[in-house]
Amino acid sequence: MSRKRTIVDCYTDEPAGLGVPPFLGVWPRYAAGRLSDEPVYLTIDDLRLADWKARIKPATFDPPTGRTRIDLINHTRSAEEVRQTLKQTDQLIAIVGIQTPGKYLSARPGTLAEVVKLLSPYKFRRILAGPVVTGGTQLRGGGHAEVPGAKDFHELREISFDSYSELQPCMLKGAAIFNQIPQSRIVEIETGRGCTRSEGCSFCTEPVKNVLQWRNAGDIIEEVKTFMTLGATAFRLGKQCCIFSYQQGDVGKIGELLQGLAALGPEVLHVDNANPVMITEERARLFARYLTPGSTAAMGVESFDPEVAGLNNLNCTRETVFEAIRILNRIGGGSSENGCPVLLPGINILLGLNGETAKTLEKNFAALKQMLDEGLLIRRINIRQVVPFPGTKLYELVGDKFLRKNRVLYGRWIEKVRHEIDLEMLKRVFPAGTILRRVRSEIHEGNVTFCRQVGSYPIIVAVRSRLPLGKYFDLRITDHMLRSLTGEVID
Repeated sequence: MSRKRTIVDCYTDEPAGLGVPPFLGVWPRYAAGRLSDEPVYLTIDDLRLADWKARIKPATFDPPTGRTRIDLINHTRSAEEVRQTLKQTDQLIAIVGIQTPGKYLSARPGTLAEVVKLLSPYKFRRILAGPVVTGGTQLRGGGHAEVPGAKDFHELREISFDSYSELQPCMLKGAAIFNQIPQSRIVEIETGRGCTRSEGCSFCTEPVKNVLQWRNAGDIIEEVKTFMTLGATAFRLGKQCCIFSYQQGDVGKIGELLQGLAALGPEVLHVDNANPVMITEERARLFARYLTPGSTAAMGVESFDPEVAGLNNLNCTRETVFEAIRILNRIGGGSSENGCPVLLPGINILLGLNGETAKTLEKNFAALKQMLDEGLLIRRINIRQVVPFPGTKLYELVGDKFLRKNRVLYGRWIEKVRHEIDLEMLKRVFPAGTILRRVRSEIHEGNVTFCRQVGSYPIIVAVRSRLPLGKYFDLRITDHMLRSLTGEVID
């Protein structure tokens, strides 16, 4: 019997980089690229499916009533094929690491405890890799980091490199695992890693893991081209602390990269992280020109309280944030052929930082209200509770002190933001009657189908009928909910 090397993708989410379906992150690809032959790619859903205690029939992945099993739908093989693969495996690499916990529509990442349990029936060499190796993992905001136990794995492996020229062949070789994934995926593309600042934000794991490096445009374009030959059509430049800081913010190099990628003709080309300090009109015009419509520049504001910003070494002031938002609204706020604005800002708010008080929440709300009063458009407001990961300044200085102190305040404050800010903002960004093109059906809940366009931070649209999953529809927006829309299919 031939022996195999297997990679299990338990999905990753970190300050720089997303690998939770429908995204395909970089970690399993890089791990695959460093092996001499192509490994078998499995997901945490495959392990759940193969669990000897759960004889799950395919029909139950999406029952005719109730909710789609998001813990199973991203499986790649039948349960028996997974079991046979695991029995024939002599070395397994588990990719684990949620370091910016979120809510996921169509996937459930694996916890460290779950992975250890699901692998326990099998005899092979266990290797743990991914963000978990540096700092740990936690699926819920406000919790304590899960860290690897001494006896759970034979090896903790950092997927490190000295230069991008060294990593490039692995990037191209590891792209081949795309062929083993039956579901539609957005490919996360790395443009750089590390923090552009001499000292990063108190909570962030990125400076702990990496020193600052940038890839050259030619190598990035070559990787995207490789994926497109494999059938990939959607990409996000997301594995960096700030895409506007690419190559120190050099406008010529940003233009070279974006123009080269756009020339390949991907169906979706979006971005993620953006430091408000680096958002200028000249850079914003390049992104608005070459990205496909509906992209979001997610800005890690974290807090509008200047005292909290100082204690946590946050990267921008309130004034800088507002100027960046105004620039993106002027340049990217217009409507497009797919029904979305071209390029809008997103806001990240982080609860539980050093120095937080009830006044901090009031200042955060006042800033969001000012955006609404000024008529500024914000694609989404992401609110989460911080996880103090080992190795970060927050962990060393205060840990979860302010989370414990202020958690009682969070629920009411979040509801106030959702009702008084989010709802009105969605009405402005997506007015009733807006037609969103090529919206993909993802999961069912009873007789409701939840759909999203393919891209970065796409809005969820609930359709009150049971549509076939994985299909594309044009939808007319009929109403607005706190963080999503309702719509109807049009011919």
